[in-house]
Amino acid sequence: MSNIAIFAEKPSQAKAYADAFSIKKRHKTHIELNPCQTFPTGAIITWGIGHLVELKEPKEYRKEWATWNLSSLPILPNYYEYKVSYDKREQFNFIKQLFNDSSIRTIVNGCDSDREGSNIFYSSYYMTGAKNKEIKRLWINSLEVDEIRKGFNNLQDNKKDLLLYYEAKTRQISDWLVGMNGSRLFTLLLQQKGFNDSLSIGRVQSPTVYLIYQRQKEIEQFVSTPFYEIEGSFTAKNGMYKGKAKIKSEKIEEVQALMKQHNILERNEG
Repeated sequence: MSNIAIFAEKPSQAKAYADAFSIKKRHKTHIELNPCQTFPTGAIITWGIGHLVELKEPKEYRKEWATWNLSSLPILPNYYEYKVSYDKREQFNFIKQLFNDSSIRTIVNGCDSDREGSNIFYSSYYMTGAKNKEIKRLWINSLEVDEIRKGFNNLQDNKKDLLLYYEAKTRQISDWLVGMNGSRLFTLLLQQKGFNDSLSIGRVQSPTVYLIYQRQKEIEQFVSTPFYEIEGSFTAKNGMYKGKAKIKSEKIEEVQALMKQHNILERNEG
């Protein structure tokens, strides 16, 4: 059996990696590669389906967090726990078995080259419980065959990868805290004032919705005001054309002053 396992972020990515080398056999959960110069003992490529694991819901920490009430806020777990997404268990179970196989000595993070790719890999890797494995990182920004081969022949260590994972994990937890607490807080306070629905609050979505609201109010409250420009008609060898000066002002005096500064009359030759 190969001693290298490659983890891609999604099936299409795994297929692109496999197509860059010699494929031994395709399976529902993974692809086997034949031995080659890059992989002397072959390799096994498997994949996530986006996030295989996710943060647990509040009710999975404490019973009192199952119901929405102001007395239970804020929701602040002592530590954050993850769970396998229900519809992705079959794929995860294979990955867990593969990563814990004693013959697998090196695992390559082949997810997207960004912090979320690092998060997807490490959150899945730690969930498998695998230990004492060498972790390598594939850093490429293209799925062209030559770039894939070049990337696998120049695998990097995981120092930068881990830093990106910690950053992404912090972002993920902050999203969870804002969403779980903010949604309940604002919904319950609004319900006290007669609101009969739930309100979704998010670290990114709420400020974005507010920006859209502000822009819509500006459009609704817009009052047109006259402004003045300088426009000229020019006669050239091949005909007439119009041109405008850069100035645009609500004060006609400013426009007139500019014309006067340059000695521009109604008709000038130039």
